[in-house]
Amino acid sequence: MLKRLLPGLLCVLVYAELCGAEPAKDVVYLTEHSMPGTFLDAENQPAGPTVELVKELSRRMEQGGYYYLMPWARAMQRAQQTPRSILFETVRNAEREALFKWVGPVKFYDMYLYGPSDIAGLGLTAAELSQRYIACGYRGASYHAALETMGFDDDKNLVLMTRAGDCIQMLKLGRAELTPLNRLRHGERFSAFGIELAPLQPIRNVELYLAFSLDFSDEEIQRWQYQLDQMFLDGTVRRLYQQDFPEELINRLEQAAAKSLQRRGAN
Repeated sequence: MLKRLLPGLLCVLVYAELCGAEPAKDVVYLTEHSMPGTFLDAENQPAGPTVELVKELSRRMEQGGYYYLMPWARAMQRAQQTPRSILFETVRNAEREALFKWVGPVKFYDMYLYGPSDIAGLGLTAAELSQRYIACGYRGASYHAALETMGFDDDKNLVLMTRAGDCIQMLKLGRAELTPLNRLRHGERFSAFGIELAPLQPIRNVELYLAFSLDFSDEEIQRWQYQLDQMFLDGTVRRLYQQDFPEELINRLEQAAAKSLQRRGAN
């Protein structure tokens, strides 16, 4: 009897979320610190409008679970190892397509390389920027390859951080001058910590999704997608997003949800 119990006890003592200690019906939700969408609240629990979106979606799906906030590279690794897991919010691209099943989008990002506003008027090319300045990004980000193409190298002129928001602090300290930011959120002028930044070079346009582990059935994924689309169209996501995200972004997401439902109806 004891021999049969030992594996389960060891599982609890190590990493419960990876060993499957939760009931099979429950889900492991993995995310990162990314203001203003996700962060730890005063009680050290994941919070923010993106977390609230996922919680409401899970409620509609009658799906319980466990939420973990951790550095992005670690969350990405865990998501590929953990059964019944959902990683959010995640750039959907060719490199990741086969690793997960996808529900979304839940955000659009127009990524630009931002720098001091006085640089914006110089009209520097990407190559000139990489020759003159140091950029800051976060480890594991989907835009890393684009920065390398522009001439930034983490052995020379690229500083990598573990959290997305840490690069603004690096710019404030003078340890870097440039960083990728979402133009839809930060606009043509962005001020923080007494510095003013402006978009200098486009990096890429991306769509962010909920990334489901491959053990979710296709039928489940269809139901999650349907409920998410309904949340966009009944005003739920607008209510959650409107304090922190621009109207342009919300409108684009609502339009995408309407098209998704139309495609389902056509099929």
